[in-house]
Amino acid sequence: MASTQQRLLSLLKQRGPSPIAPLAKALSMTSMGARQHLEKLETQQLVSHTDIKQGKGRPSRHWLLTGKGHQSFGDRHNELAISVIESVIAIAGTSQLDAILAHRHQLQLSDYLNKLDNIDNIETKLHKLAQLRSDEGYMARIAIQPDHWLLIEDHCPICSVAMKCQGLCKNELALFQALLAPYEVMREQHLIEGGQRCVYRISSGS
Repeated sequence: MASTQQRLLSLLKQRGPSPIAPLAKALSMTSMGARQHLEKLETQQLVSHTDIKQGKGRPSRHWLLTGKGHQSFGDRHNELAISVIESVIAIAGTSQLDAILAHRHQLQLSDYLNKLDNIDNIETKLHKLAQLRSDEGYMARIAIQPDHWLLIEDHCPICSVAMKCQGLCKNELALFQALLAPYEVMREQHLIEGGQRCVYRISSGS
């Protein structure tokens, strides 16, 4: 795949459905050139388009990733991981799987606490957390809002496993809540529930 096409996929992964003009601008190319690349990606079923009506005039065409497009970023899993989860449930029951997930959660929490140790400033801590998550394949970033922050994960490297074992997602939310206390953490978007990405809102709660 051409590097320009890969960059287009990355932009759509980060931004969600987008008109062609800002995509072309980000790549320093003409809209016609960007359209040609998008149409090639569309023939590969990696992107699709939808026309959004915005007031009077012609609808605005927005480009977005397909399911195949999301999968092209790769998942840190294989059939064996899913098979093991299903086997644990079949042999030992869901309670044993919950115990395994709880143990994993404690190990992960301890590791993150060690890496975020001595960081008191919330924004500094959030940016460090986003860096750690990106290192693990989550394409994480922080968006600063007037009265809160957003931790945005544009990709989930364990998405297919999480769809089989949603306790992973439950523990992820609990992980962020423990790491960022006393700040409140709420999940606003969830990839496996149809969201474009996973988004967490962090606020003082006051």
